[in-house]
Amino acid sequence: MTPARRDPEPTTAKLQARVHELEARLADLERHAAGARYRELFERSADAILIIDDNRFIECNDATVAMLRYATRDELLQTHPSELSPEFQPDGRRSYEKADEMMELAFARGSHRFEWEHRRADGEVFPVEVLLTAVPWGDRRILHVVWRDITDRKRLEEELRQAQKMEAVGKLAGGIAHDFNNLLMAIGGNADLLEAEVGPAAAGAEYLQEIRRGCSRAAALVEQLLAFSRKSLRQPRVVDLNGVLGGLDRMLARLLGEDIEIVCRPDPAPLPVLVDPHQMEQVVLNLATNARDAMPGGGRLTFTTSRTQAADGGDAPGPGGPWAQLVVADTGGGIPPENLPRVFDPFFTTKEQGRGTGLGLSTVYGIVKQSGGDVTVVSEPGRGTVFRVALPLCAQALSPDEPAPAVRGAGGAETILLVEDEPTLIRLVAKVLRGRGYTVHTAGNGQEALALLEATGLAFDLLVTDVVMPRMGGPELAARLHRDRPGHRTLFMSGYTDSVLLQRGLIEGEVDLVAKPFSPAELLAKVREVLDRG
Repeated sequence: MTPARRDPEPTTAKLQARVHELEARLADLERHAAGARYRELFERSADAILIIDDNRFIECNDATVAMLRYATRDELLQTHPSELSPEFQPDGRRSYEKADEMMELAFARGSHRFEWEHRRADGEVFPVEVLLTAVPWGDRRILHVVWRDITDRKRLEEELRQAQKMEAVGKLAGGIAHDFNNLLMAIGGNADLLEAEVGPAAAGAEYLQEIRRGCSRAAALVEQLLAFSRKSLRQPRVVDLNGVLGGLDRMLARLLGEDIEIVCRPDPAPLPVLVDPHQMEQVVLNLATNARDAMPGGGRLTFTTSRTQAADGGDAPGPGGPWAQLVVADTGGGIPPENLPRVFDPFFTTKEQGRGTGLGLSTVYGIVKQSGGDVTVVSEPGRGTVFRVALPLCAQALSPDEPAPAVRGAGGAETILLVEDEPTLIRLVAKVLRGRGYTVHTAGNGQEALALLEATGLAFDLLVTDVVMPRMGGPELAARLHRDRPGHRTLFMSGYTDSVLLQRGLIEGEVDLVAKPFSPAELLAKVREVLDRG
């Protein structure tokens, strides 16, 4: 019987060919898998991804369609790239010229990253960060494009620039406030004393009144700068926002005139907020003045207060809520879109020269921010303007009404230790106090005051002292005296901002303070109030 024939053993060449075939198939499978993985990443990316070949779109993902607000992917792919950009970029160059340069750089370097402005299908222009990458594709190279919408980033950058600008203005205002207020106080205080001596009917008395009015206007400008920069002196207490608005009814009517209808819609429930009531009155009056100027031919101004969950007036709970909201809406001509981002900037005004300082709305901004709130504006040309002020609601009970002020010009027989480093002011304040019967001893700083007390053994009822002085300031002097010689009270005088006072250990609302510049009558009333409380 003949045995079966066997096939010859495969040759080495055949085995190698088989291995190569399997490797090729495996490579194909890997390429296919890699392509599938890339396709999934391509489609799932939150950034817009496009492929450009010969200056035409050949592919894009769903994020691109959504970002540009096109109806379908096919509609977008049929659009020429030049149609997705405004005519000019922010640097003033034509988009098509700059786009060619950016693509050339990408081909030359392999990749190129830059910022660009694109246009959505509905015409809205928005900023994007672009990454162009040159990719080999057969015998040519194509561009792999990634767009990231940076609208929010640009908004945050602008807010940062605004905050830095506010800080710079705040430092400037804080730096000049003390010296400037000292000068104003010296000028205005001496004008007050001279008018008291010669009488209001004397020849030249009207010039003294003009000096006083000028000092008041200058002091108001300094206060507005400090309020804008959130560095003004505050005396906060819990008040009803409805009450602040209601207390201004008559003043608003006089301020706005008969040709503007005033509509007030207060919330039926109290809205307790922790604010300086005088500053909140300034917020309302500044917004009303701004609205009046926007309605030269008359119109309607509506004030509405309400309780909201979010600072923007929404119903969904937001951080820091719930909030008390004041909405001030006018029927004026509105604000042009190009001016909206600048309405809270200091010294920005569209009024003709001499009709405004440009500090009204910046003061509103500073006061609201300093009170822990927020202020926004919405406006369209021809459709009026709406300002929305949001303040955190306070759980504390409403503060009682402030007591009636002491009789202006009241005096006494007590002994006062007066400490002030500005010679003009110490002479002025001493003269005012002595003119009302007080016994006054003076020193130029804290160390001089201690030396005086040690040398004379002087007993006194009230320490009236500046806050910042060379060698030893007011807080250090007061602490030393309260430790060694208890039984007297302290009244601080200062033209500095609250941040400086806090650095000196004076907690806002917990000390007796009279802010420079003050009038002789204001000083006398505050001195009498502090002494009577003791």
